[in-house]
Amino acid sequence: MGQRGGGHDAEAVLAAFARTTGDVAAARRVARQFQDLDEGERSALLWSEDDGAKTVAVLLLVQAMRARPDPELTEEYLAAAKAERFDDPVLVDLAAEELVGAPLIGGSTGPIFALVKSDVAMVRRIAVVATLAFAKQGDADVPLGIAGRLVRERGDTVQSALGRVLRETGKRASEPALVAFLEQSGRFLTPAALATATEHLPAAERDRLRG
Repeated sequence: MGQRGGGHDAEAVLAAFARTTGDVAAARRVARQFQDLDEGERSALLWSEDDGAKTVAVLLLVQAMRARPDPELTEEYLAAAKAERFDDPVLVDLAAEELVGAPLIGGSTGPIFALVKSDVAMVRRIAVVATLAFAKQGDADVPLGIAGRLVRERGDTVQSALGRVLRETGKRASEPALVAFLEQSGRFLTPAALATATEHLPAAERDRLRG
């Protein structure tokens, strides 16, 4: 598996994915099958017009980051996002935490806050989802800091990510910090995002914050 010259190129990946059900689980299997894919071939997938190819490419980047952390993997991912190559939020949700958030744990969070200023909605979604890495470490400040900068945005690309990340921040980092944030800024969330953000809270608290 993964032998050079053994037909492991971008076209082979596309052919393998075409034989599957086309869902994320299938993309994960194909990414594992082609884990030794050449970087150039991976890039070809990432910059292709095919959503399945891009999903496999993003998963390949995550696999590579797990095997050997490298800032160039983060840059490769963000370059495609900033060039508006990502139409499907799945491409953010599968990778932003590990490719963008996790490498910054214990260091400067400036790069995440810089993404908030992007004109590209998917890049702003990356900023939100990346903060899951901090929430899982018990840090509510970074997720809530990013949320505070984006909570007034109306588009679902960002709002749906906010709901999920706020919920996880309350569960994994600080429920009191989440409640305080929602008391101040919850009115800016869409109803769907607010419902997600509060779904794990006690019923009375949930009803109060949604009211």
